Amino acid sequence: MHETSTVSLGEAELDAALPEGGLELGVVHEIVPAGAGDVAAALGFSLGLLTRIAGSRPGPVLWTATQDPARHGTAYPIGLMATGLDPGRLIQVNASAARDMLWTLEESLTTAAFAAAFGFLARDGRHYDFTASRRLSMRAAESGGTVIILRVAADTSGSTAAATRWSVSARPSLPIRFPGHAMPGLGPPRWQVDLVRCKRGRPRGWLVEWDHETLRFHLAAPLADRAPVPRPSVIAGRSGTGRSQAA
Repeated sequence: MHETSTVSLGEAELDAALPEGGLELGVVHEIVPAGAGDVAAALGFSLGLLTRIAGSRPGPVLWTATQDPARHGTAYPIGLMATGLDPGRLIQVNASAARDMLWTLEESLTTAAFAAAFGFLARDGRHYDFTASRRLSMRAAESGGTVIILRVAADTSGSTAAATRWSVSARPSLPIRFPGHAMPGLGPPRWQVDLVRCKRGRPRGWLVEWDHETLRFHLAAPLADRAPVPRPSVIAGRSGTGRSQAA
């Protein structure tokens, strides 16, 4: 049996809510979009977890999926590099069905060579049940590999053997203003992250950002309430009166 360890998420408040003060390795973690429009946000959070895990362990990272690339996209090397995950460590396997994806994840856990395995379950979600998750959990415990499953398909409320389940939704990022530019740039990705299930942990929620420079999560300050910006008045001069009137 491989000794289970943890990896810090880079934010003390997040780590404190998890058993042993960090994200547990050698187990299965589930990520669920909070709504239909939050798949990209859930994927971004998943990539952050993968980056943290890959930074603590050697070896390749498996990426297997059942999603439609035209709808959900696929692994993009430049995007992975921006997140901090080395695309050179990625082994990508496209699965035609959920059973094939689950089998691929299991096979990656037969060896301790993989740092982590990621599964994008976009259809046939009924095949991922307690039995399937239990099989993955047992293999993960033996090899020390960590599995992250992004569940988009079907009902995600059922019981599984995953160590944690996270619900993720998109939130507006804080704009970054650059000198000499009227239009601000995009700030770091920001999500509402809720730890909804955790064995021996403390479920709760946070407003979280991913720092591309330090490759860690941190808590985001809430956006300040701003009063509406008044529309500029058009000033029209009155000839011979010395007065002006706002149009």
